[in-house]
Amino acid sequence: MGHDPRGARTPHLRRRAKPRPRGCPPPRSRRVTLETPPAGYDALVVARGRNVVLRRRRREDAIDEYAWRRDPETARLNGQPPVSPSFARFLDTFEQEWRLAGHGRDQLAIDTIAGEHIGTVMYYNAESGDSAELGITIGDARRRGQGLGREAVVLFLRHLFASHPFREVYLHTLADNLPARRAFTAAGFSPTVAVQRGDDRYIRMEVRREWWLLWDMEGRFAFADPPAPENPPFTPLSPRE
Repeated sequence: MGHDPRGARTPHLRRRAKPRPRGCPPPRSRRVTLETPPAGYDALVVARGRNVVLRRRRREDAIDEYAWRRDPETARLNGQPPVSPSFARFLDTFEQEWRLAGHGRDQLAIDTIAGEHIGTVMYYNAESGDSAELGITIGDARRRGQGLGREAVVLFLRHLFASHPFREVYLHTLADNLPARRAFTAAGFSPTVAVQRGDDRYIRMEVRREWWLLWDMEGRFAFADPPAPENPPFTPLSPRE
């Protein structure tokens, strides 16, 4: 474990505090809590695409996530039963996941370009450091079938391969969820094997780091690129008289 130099005491560098004027209250210490508002939206953004934004989760995201996980159809697409705990218990779990971000797992929020919160994307089962499993939820049913999940997956893979040494990313999707399978294929995943879990049949799909990055360089995933800024019209300079 590395030594934190901030914990070392250096008496010879310490300055004597100036006395407070009489009647002046002591300065308030700044307490950082989960309720502390973020410095700004841009500080949370991890990646921007053509139609979606990936950002760090906020505490208020728990309200949407709770509603999505209670929805039977959304839960079925995720291969899980709807959550039954109270919101208070769900919030405890949400905050624990929040604190564990980066310890073999991480989860980002998906927003539209307009800032509407529509889903989440995450990786987990990454304790080995060589591979990770991907999961995504478009919780707002009105936003499904518009290519937003496909774009979010591409942005998330770019983020993962740029910040982690993963050689492989894989996922499991329901065999009968054909829209999801098409979206994952468009994002570079290939089916490898069928997996039976209870009464449900899943398809395992994978991407390999070197191949995916090559495809990205070739422009295969350009549909996720943010639009190029428009150049102002060229106005020739008038000749000096």
